[in-house]
Amino acid sequence: CIVVFLVLSWLHRRSIRNHLQTIATTRKGESICTFARAVDSRSMDTWIVRAVYEEIQEHLASECSRFPLRWTDRLKEDPRIDPDALDEELAIDIAERTGRDLRRTETNPLFGKVETVRDLVLFFQAQPKRAGEPNKLLQPTCEDARG
Repeated sequence: CIVVFLVLSWLHRRSIRNHLQTIATTRKGESICTFARAVDSRSMDTWIVRAVYEEIQEHLASECSRFPLRWTDRLKEDPRIDPDALDEELAIDIAERTGRDLRRTETNPLFGKVETVRDLVLFFQAQPKRAGEPNKLLQPTCEDARG
C-alpha cells in the first residue's frame, strides 16, 4: 500500500509539474512587471499585488520556478493551488507581508468567492489593515541603517 501511495503521489506531482511547465512555456517573457502593468495601480495596493504574486511564486517553486501569473489564472485549475494550501499557508503569508487582518474574513465581500489571482488580490485589498502594524516590506533593514 505504501509503495502504491508513493508511486501515485510521484505521478501526481509529475503531472502538476508538466502542466505548470507547459503553461510557463506559452508565457515566455512574462514576469511580475507584465502582471503589475495589467492593472490600474492607482486603484490597487501595489504591496498586495506584489505579495500575492511572490507568495504564489514561492509556493510553486518546487514544481516550476518562476511561473508567470496572470490576473485571470484560476487558482485551482491553472497554477493548481490546493484550496487548503491557499487557506492555511498562502493567505497567512500574504496577510503577514501586507499587514492585513485575517480575522472576520466572512465579512469580506469576496469571502468564499476567490477563484482567480485577481480575486485573491481584491480579497486582501478589502481586508482591513492590522491596527498599529506597518507594512513589513516598508520596515528598515540592517542595510538601510548602514547607509
